[in-house]
Amino acid sequence: MRAALRLLALMLVLSVSFGTGAGHAQAPVPWTDFKGRFLRDDGRVIDNGNDGVSHSEGQGFGMLLAVAADYRRAFSRIWRWTRDHLRRKDDALFSWRYVPGAENPVSDPNDAADGDIFIAWALMRGAARWQDPELAAAAAEIRAAIRQKLVVEASGRFLLLPGVEGFRVEGKDGKPGDVIVNPSYLIFPAFADFHAAAPAEGWDRLIADSLALLRDARFGRHGLPPDWLVVTGDGRLAPAPGWAPRFGYDALRVPLYLAWGRGPAEQFDALHAYFAARIENLPAWVDLATGATADYQAGRGMRAVAGLVLGVRDVAAEVPRSEDDYYSAAIALLAAAAWHDR
Repeated sequence: MRAALRLLALMLVLSVSFGTGAGHAQAPVPWTDFKGRFLRDDGRVIDNGNDGVSHSEGQGFGMLLAVAADYRRAFSRIWRWTRDHLRRKDDALFSWRYVPGAENPVSDPNDAADGDIFIAWALMRGAARWQDPELAAAAAEIRAAIRQKLVVEASGRFLLLPGVEGFRVEGKDGKPGDVIVNPSYLIFPAFADFHAAAPAEGWDRLIADSLALLRDARFGRHGLPPDWLVVTGDGRLAPAPGWAPRFGYDALRVPLYLAWGRGPAEQFDALHAYFAARIENLPAWVDLATGATADYQAGRGMRAVAGLVLGVRDVAAEVPRSEDDYYSAAIALLAAAAWHDR
């Protein structure tokens, strides 16, 4: 089984074309809208759905979209602000949140793995597109820090910690402890590019083990992944305590990154069935324990991901509108980029 998964991971690595090579086509995105509504002149990407805060995730999204749009000046501004305001003192990772106007805008120094990954991936792609060795060096430093601090082995798997602090539960009586993971931080096309750049670092195993994790982490009558997952010390999987057991705003990115990384067909059976039955009336979340759904509709970002999974171009590549907030617009643009790559 392990050998088969390794082969599958290698096939996935070889199949990803939205990579860093100079010959790869870049996905067109409606950059002007995103830049005009969510990017400040100083390079800070604003989450207008959360009181104007900024996240390392959003900075990484903005950098990647700027590369796709071939807008180097905006890319440089975003990268400079991110480096100057979010870079942690003791490593190459980035604090996850910036609160404008606060006495200490970065009161929580902890990182978020998806932000770190997107920033490193965008730097890799920017380095290749603009032939800039300084960007390549910065990407390599961040990538190495992610591998060293966020990829751990537990319960026989390589797991990606959501952040350096707070996601490992100490075991009792000498038994291994639990690990909390966020399945939506498994950004397969980035891992494939990381592996291509540094094959000795073990990214192929993280790909293989993460695909196996997602295959096993299916819950509720629809068989969907949860927003947050606990991997117990003895290897059992369950929706993580402390979070609602939902396929919702986090987990919607699981099919996005699976599709972008050209994951195996078996990963999409349940997702395809769920989206196909609801594409015209898609709830914002479904409770994996009770089957209850939100009484309001999913945003354009989740609909775009559904379109990507179902192969409906007009939905997957739909341009965000003025009423879409930062998160929904960003996810929609990322889905469009994934569609273009496929």
